[in-house]
Amino acid sequence: MKTSQIPSLLLGSLCIASTGNAFAQQQENEKMNVVIILADDLGWGDVGFHGSKIMTPNLDKLAREGIEMTRFYTAPVSSPTRAGLMTGRYPNRFGIRETVIPPWRDFGLDPEEETLAGMLGKAGYANRAIIGKWHLGHSRKAYYPLERGFTFFYGHLNGAIDYFTHEREGELDWHRNWETSYDKGYSTDLITSEAVSCIDQYAGQSSPFLLYVAYNAPHGPLQAKPEDLALYTDNPEALDKKEKKVATFSAMVTCMDRGIGEIMDALKKNGIEENTLVIFFSDNGAEPNGGGTNRPLRGSKFTEWDGGVRAPAIISYPAGFKGDRKIDQITGFVDIMPTIRAMLNIPGEPHRPFDGMDISSLLTGKTQKIDRDFYLGCGAVVNQQFKFVLPDKNRRMKLECDFISYYPQDPYEKENVANKFPNEVKRLKRIAEKYDAIQPPFKVLPYNEGKEDFVAPKEWKIEQ
Repeated sequence: MKTSQIPSLLLGSLCIASTGNAFAQQQENEKMNVVIILADDLGWGDVGFHGSKIMTPNLDKLAREGIEMTRFYTAPVSSPTRAGLMTGRYPNRFGIRETVIPPWRDFGLDPEEETLAGMLGKAGYANRAIIGKWHLGHSRKAYYPLERGFTFFYGHLNGAIDYFTHEREGELDWHRNWETSYDKGYSTDLITSEAVSCIDQYAGQSSPFLLYVAYNAPHGPLQAKPEDLALYTDNPEALDKKEKKVATFSAMVTCMDRGIGEIMDALKKNGIEENTLVIFFSDNGAEPNGGGTNRPLRGSKFTEWDGGVRAPAIISYPAGFKGDRKIDQITGFVDIMPTIRAMLNIPGEPHRPFDGMDISSLLTGKTQKIDRDFYLGCGAVVNQQFKFVLPDKNRRMKLECDFISYYPQDPYEKENVANKFPNEVKRLKRIAEKYDAIQPPFKVLPYNEGKEDFVAPKEWKIEQ
């Protein structure tokens, strides 16, 4: 590919393309393990290291000892973030952008896309497990995790399952590989237990492993174990509706945090903590009126305001990155796959061009600054100084004209300063329109289409 053909959003990666060689030399005898932990609807203000009253001691410790990514961006809803994480590409390229994949939709992540799991399989990772929420297709086997590069799957295909019964649309959605699992228990605890079991199993093997732990917590339905709820209230029945939501949500987050602590303890117990890359972030911001908070950021889940797309995020890799620091550079969900590819020095070109970039030089400290424009979807673009939004692409944000905020003076996006920065408005508008113009090769249906009269398959098992 000629330099002139490379999208402007990727130019920053040219200056750091050699970083992977350093990691390859460092790890001649041992490739790093990769553990990705994804929270579901965890808001910016829902973690202790951002000042929350919610008890998250294990995440606080991870943030303190690792690298906190303070400007890490995602999509504003679940399936798009998961699609970008798995491919390194903007999810509107394959029709997953403005909504999730609902239970009644015959749709999934394009089978022609190479996933992170598939890439690591080619790189010699014999064990590649996903534990928890998939949410990238359930209607055909071609969409299932075991057909998308993973060697083991334990968890659920849909979003918003019941935490205790594991049902969605009245049918059990809990699986171990291709078979239905009848395991009993609170889903967060089951996910944690299986993740720890995988670490114990994989740690003694000669091959490195990928472990993708996709918690459904603290996404609704808001359901907590009584012992966790007791950490936040002595009498749940005395709370009003809002107070009960907050207490339940908080209890769900603390339960997940406890599980993350168990995962980290398992890495340490098995002597592989130093050589394991751990990445934690939330798939989007907290839902409005759902019990969580994105304060002090503006907006919530479903919007491209920072409250919807700027996620709590931590990266830890003791063998390769100095911890106990923060990185304030623009990074995001589509950067994970290209960064891991570069760190492993995988030869050749990716199956399809990445939209994300290799940020490993930021993580090692070799690079202090990368100038880039990060497309958030739906007419929104963010860079180190500005957030730009096209009004006609963002109905949920209720804008009447082009909006641009200037972070150095307005970190919470309160003021539209389009009249002060007309050149930047024009430049970012061109980028937004360019990426908005991408059309998938099929019709994208609205969320509710097909819901009427839908009947879920028995135990969410399909034949084709």
